[in-house]
Amino acid sequence: MSRGKAIYLPTLDGWRAVAISLVVFCHASVGLGLGQFKDVGLLGVQIFFGLSGFLITTLLLNEEERNGSISLRGFYTRRVFRIIPAAATFLLIVGLLSIGGVIHISLARWLSSLFFMANYSLSEANWYVGHFWSLAVEEHFYLIWPAVLLFVPGNRKRLTLAIGAALAVALWRAVDFKFRLTWTDSAWFWGRTDINADGILFGVIYALALRDAQIAPALKRALSNPLAAPLSIAVFVLTAVLPSALGWKMGFILITVRAAAVPAMLLATLHNPTHLLGRMLELKPLCFLGLISYSLYLWQQLFLVWEPNPALHPVQWFPVNIGAAALCAVLSFYLVETPLIRLGRSVFASARVTNLRQRNSSPRPVRSQGDDGCDAVM
Repeated sequence: MSRGKAIYLPTLDGWRAVAISLVVFCHASVGLGLGQFKDVGLLGVQIFFGLSGFLITTLLLNEEERNGSISLRGFYTRRVFRIIPAAATFLLIVGLLSIGGVIHISLARWLSSLFFMANYSLSEANWYVGHFWSLAVEEHFYLIWPAVLLFVPGNRKRLTLAIGAALAVALWRAVDFKFRLTWTDSAWFWGRTDINADGILFGVIYALALRDAQIAPALKRALSNPLAAPLSIAVFVLTAVLPSALGWKMGFILITVRAAAVPAMLLATLHNPTHLLGRMLELKPLCFLGLISYSLYLWQQLFLVWEPNPALHPVQWFPVNIGAAALCAVLSFYLVETPLIRLGRSVFASARVTNLRQRNSSPRPVRSQGDDGCDAVM
């Protein structure tokens, strides 16, 4: 992965395909009465979290190296055009269905989803917008982390901060769970950003570690080992299936270990692209599924339900529901996501040109903020 111009990494789209497949399999299987798979979808969400932490941090560090600093306005502009349009389109449709009496969503729940506060809302829960808890976690990360990078100079300081924050989240999660300091409802507790943030922060840690001149060489050698991918995947799976009889303390330790394993298995496959797993992840059907994974994550919630709605049951029964979700995802990707992403890039490029012109016409020197000269990411 270059620190210069952004390049396309099909392996990561393959991992996005794995993540969304786990979510779809979970929701479809529960609808078919296979409740033993009801927790599989969370594994997919955790893969998305690890991906986000690593990719967003890497992109921001690349920008800092190219331009001397991070543009918060540029980042937030791109994120708004990337995330909001598809989510707003989905919420518009389910909102209209609710107004029409086809489904029921309370206004408070709908608004909390629209403003990405669903994981802290105590309003009436609803299946059709239930997945917005994870989108809220991601949005909170997008809101906070770029500003932290901007105002905390030096890669080593950032790495220390990220490690400390991840461990603090893990400790807080266990303490809050044990002593019930802030919660009474289990679903509300497990969806909160302060409970899930380490899933993203471990991706951040790997991105920063691969920029550290002392840590990066050893980490790259470890990730390049042919056993790195299968071992990290095994850790990820085993920490999910080990019995709860191990006790709540060990259970919470395993949650942290699993979060740390996610970016390891992603990067291990990137470092071994010619191995079987790397080649499989780069298959074109998987890459396409990864490309539409965000839209599919949004729309599957309308069709893959535990109990079909009488008014929607023709498109909520298996396997029609899979096809309906896929069709809506493809339409959303090509008609909403792709055009708005391009528009966001255009808006950012225009703003950047204007900003550069203003800087060039100013007699004041431009302040730059660089990293500490660390090695390339990969």
